[in-house]
Amino acid sequence: MTQTTLRPARVHEGRLDSGTQFRLAQLPIGHAIRERAAVTPDDVVVREQQFGIYAQHTWAQYSHDVETFACGLLRLGIRPGDPVAIMGDPSYLWMVADAAVISIGAVSFGIYTTCSPEEIAHQLNTAGAVAMIAENQEYVDKLLGLGNRCPSVRHVIVDDTRALFGYSDPRILPAANLLTPSEPYSGDERAHVGELAAGASADDVALLVFTSGTTGQSKAAMITHRNFMVGGALQLCRVFPELTGPDPRPVICHLSLAHAFERIVCLYSPILTAMVVHIGEDVEDLTTTMVQTQPYYFHAVPRIWQKLASQAVTNIDRSSPLKRWTYRRAMAVARRERALRWDGVTPSLSLRAAYRLARICVFVPLLRKFGLGHTSIGLTAGTHVPEEVQRMWQYWGLNLINGLGMTEVGFVAFQRGLYPIPGAVGQRVPDLEVRVVEDGELQYRGAGVFRGYLGEAERTAEAFTSDGWFCSGDVGTVEADGDIVLRDRKKDIMITAGGKNITPSLVENAMKGSPYISECVLFADGHKYPTALIEIDPDAVTEWAESRSLEFTGFTSLTQLPEVVALVDSEVQRLNGQLARVEQVKKFRILPKELDPEEGDTTPTRKIRRGHFERMFQDLIDDMYADERQEFQQLQ
Repeated sequence: MTQTTLRPARVHEGRLDSGTQFRLAQLPIGHAIRERAAVTPDDVVVREQQFGIYAQHTWAQYSHDVETFACGLLRLGIRPGDPVAIMGDPSYLWMVADAAVISIGAVSFGIYTTCSPEEIAHQLNTAGAVAMIAENQEYVDKLLGLGNRCPSVRHVIVDDTRALFGYSDPRILPAANLLTPSEPYSGDERAHVGELAAGASADDVALLVFTSGTTGQSKAAMITHRNFMVGGALQLCRVFPELTGPDPRPVICHLSLAHAFERIVCLYSPILTAMVVHIGEDVEDLTTTMVQTQPYYFHAVPRIWQKLASQAVTNIDRSSPLKRWTYRRAMAVARRERALRWDGVTPSLSLRAAYRLARICVFVPLLRKFGLGHTSIGLTAGTHVPEEVQRMWQYWGLNLINGLGMTEVGFVAFQRGLYPIPGAVGQRVPDLEVRVVEDGELQYRGAGVFRGYLGEAERTAEAFTSDGWFCSGDVGTVEADGDIVLRDRKKDIMITAGGKNITPSLVENAMKGSPYISECVLFADGHKYPTALIEIDPDAVTEWAESRSLEFTGFTSLTQLPEVVALVDSEVQRLNGQLARVEQVKKFRILPKELDPEEGDTTPTRKIRRGHFERMFQDLIDDMYADERQEFQQLQ
């Protein structure tokens, strides 16, 4: 994108005091950005890599570019309340466009790049989007491929237009036209943007976030400025005050900005903190960005933590016998040391010394290969993280903690302190009330709770109790120490033919503790025993197979190798040892294909739609329960 350079960046100006943080959190997002730019104009807020070099943007430049883009939106006729979609990987323009839309009182929403055409049409039409801001040709083509199914979209604003020669759709225009117009924006136009930003209410709807849609079509959650500034960003500051400085705190923006978690962390939390957002050149090459950036704070969904751990274990498996022996010895020490600390016992001096040696010689070099050698906070959120994965990172010396949040609530809870016990999601954030009702459901009330679902008054009413508490749909407990422990979704609890209750996520997360298992879906409802469909981790299993000189031609043939089936079987049997007898997986089948969100196999965030999944692989499920069917036929 075209950049406007106002002044060179200089050293970070220092920590924002708590009073300033609180004041900024109460403001509408657009106004808060302008105020932060006035307080620390020369602080760097974003570094984006282009052609191998990181270009940095100060708060003053960011605020100026937001104002400029907002003037362009107003010239196009976009007005307060108009919904505007943004589709593409994280970028500086994504950040500018989002803030510009919100600054003029319009409503911003992101669309996952993995959405199917049907889901894109559903979201555009549900919101009534008047414009779509697209990263490049790929996402323009997705819109144009819908034909006239989205008639409300009047403008298609494109960042990278290099591949758009020959396109004649009159709605298409380059984003550069808004940033460097042929007729410069007047002082009155810029002043009007400031008036709109300052005149908004913190309780106005600022953006839409579409739910994952695991039980049906996704819903558009209406999020106010206060929901994500107070219920999100301010809570993050209060739980992790070290993010507020005084030194800059590098953080990587790598998840989709359509995700509520990434929006809060990378778009709005920097307004209140010393966080500097880093955006790599290729979102698919996350490890390279991590090594270049050396983040102080690194957040990711469980799947990424699982894949990184799997990669580390696979690399160790392929190393020399001496390195494998050293790693096993170091892990034996780490397990003893951590087990004592989790039990509240201080390890002996000799064990502490042994762990320190293991950390220096084995674990620190391992973490440095992922750019995590200087990371003080590792956060996992979005869904359950397998306990085995969290334990692994903590053995290695990374303080990986659990967090819980919801699109409709903002942040709910975080674990606290160094190396907390794996499993719980932590204690509630300061400004949220939590209660557990008779059927075990967790319910919430606070500043982060959303306005409702757009155009769905009935579903909105169902989401709240008569006294104003939000019904999360999660079954859980609040322990004596204040820790919240999730069990499962209310609708997902399974009852076997023998009347035993099974929590599927507990079993599935146990299985995903294997470096070779990427996804696991349990089946047990109405059956005599649990079974599972398993997606193997293609990278880890491929490396495992190649190191043993096994021949295969692709993913499907890899899953059919007897050696791979035996590998997965050994992992299932090992992890069954963590489960009660009734929960143990008795049979499994390996999926013959990789799950692809764009083909509708999962939601855009790779969550499983159980009903849809069961229909897709009914033949595999029937095969696992063939003996039950034969027994039933004999009884008949």
